[in-house]
Amino acid sequence: MEINARRNRNLLLLATVLALSHFGVVVWHLQLLVGVQPETPKFALMLLIGVNLIPVMGLVAFAKGHPTLAGWMIILPFGVALAIGGYTHFLSTSTDNVFRMPSQPWRVPFQVSAVLLALLEALSCWVAVRMLSASRSGQAVDS
Repeated sequence: MEINARRNRNLLLLATVLALSHFGVVVWHLQLLVGVQPETPKFALMLLIGVNLIPVMGLVAFAKGHPTLAGWMIILPFGVALAIGGYTHFLSTSTDNVFRMPSQPWRVPFQVSAVLLALLEALSCWVAVRMLSASRSGQAVDS
């Protein structure tokens, strides 16, 4: 029982660091996006910020003893963000591709933020899988 509680605390701590770091990088990335593409609709920016609050709410669900709900609240938005951001920033032929960006003052910070987002999203998906597997195997305990 003590091992499971410690494992849950460690998962919660890691998920908290990742989710809050990700949220901060998202806000920074969106500021850079507006610098690179000033025509970006404000509604899209607010929607992205709202969607990125879902994993933060998942942390609360995990802390309240709902690891399955928390796992899904973390893996779905981060998985979708990883797929869309991975394509947009690393595979597409658009100017959002970090390898094809024109030279401008926002270029390097935008590239750094895109790489950080991809890393944080991949790690967050891994943590969410750990939460889901712990809850399915009965290792997760109510806090």
